[in-house]
Amino acid sequence: MTTMMKQWVMASRPVGLVKSTDFRLEEVPIPEIREGQVLLKTLYLGVAPVVMRYMTNETDFERPMNVGDVMIGRGIGQVVESKCSAYKVGDILQTKLGWREYSVIEDDPYYLTYKMRNTDLRASYGVGALGLNGFTALVGMREICQVNPGDKVLVSAAAGGVGSLAGYIAKALGASQVVGIAGGEKKCQMLTTQLGYENAIDYKSDDIPEKLDQYFPNGIDVFFDNVGGELLDHVLGRINRRARIAICGRISEYLIPPDEYHRPRNLYRIGLKDAKMQGFFIYDYKKRYAEYEDQIAEWIREAKLHPLEDIEEGIECMPGALISLYEGTNGGVRMVRIDTNIDTDGNDNKPHR
Repeated sequence: MTTMMKQWVMASRPVGLVKSTDFRLEEVPIPEIREGQVLLKTLYLGVAPVVMRYMTNETDFERPMNVGDVMIGRGIGQVVESKCSAYKVGDILQTKLGWREYSVIEDDPYYLTYKMRNTDLRASYGVGALGLNGFTALVGMREICQVNPGDKVLVSAAAGGVGSLAGYIAKALGASQVVGIAGGEKKCQMLTTQLGYENAIDYKSDDIPEKLDQYFPNGIDVFFDNVGGELLDHVLGRINRRARIAICGRISEYLIPPDEYHRPRNLYRIGLKDAKMQGFFIYDYKKRYAEYEDQIAEWIREAKLHPLEDIEEGIECMPGALISLYEGTNGGVRMVRIDTNIDTDGNDNKPHR
């Protein structure tokens, strides 16, 4: 029986963009559990831009990190030992595992744990389409933007973990046109050939205002924004009456100081057009996660949604997978498969240690 495991800790707090020397790989004993706890074997770990903000303690919804702490991260794990009545051996859980091969959790709201219900589908979907990426895309499109049949929809960072699902969800809700914005010819081709978008705008080479006018000659009804900054301002200048805008992220400004943030010129158009612009926090919707999972799983089975996954292999890949995320090299939901014994279809649901 395996007695040791690998885990990544924060070796130094990032200054500017995160780098490989900010992490250290350790080998430590697999922990023992006490009453009320479960031991999870990590199957997949998600990789998200917010991790760098955890490392610099810029969030108010995560515990502060100190140098030497295990890296914070969510993923999919399988219960291999349980002393907690809420979970049994074999359960597949989406939770805060940390960057480690085994993790101990308990029935505590901090972990924001939910049990994956649709285990006939790939376990990796629990990191993406059937996890927080999918739930975020669904909340943004359905609850915030209230997409209606016939709506003209725009999505920024459309090839990313959330954006790669948002277009499909908008179409499933009845949108008549969905346009995505991404960076580079390869990603833009991915939008129209793999991710259900009718048109793509390349923010690296296209004239964005010109393309917005071309694809939305009669205005924009819905904007799902992951980028912020000047792009959001361009869109505000083209919204229709009673347009809806979901503010999911602002990746264009994550690495610049607040005094360099774009100063919007077109905010007045929200009032002028009787429009709505709203941010949201996906953890506020946790009571509905089961409903969201079932809805997205239904769309997958009906071939209305085709999750695109960007999977790297082995826990050793975690720092590189995160660093390349900020370089914009991913397409779809970025994750790392930690347990290389599980098959890629995710149907190996037998606990193994």
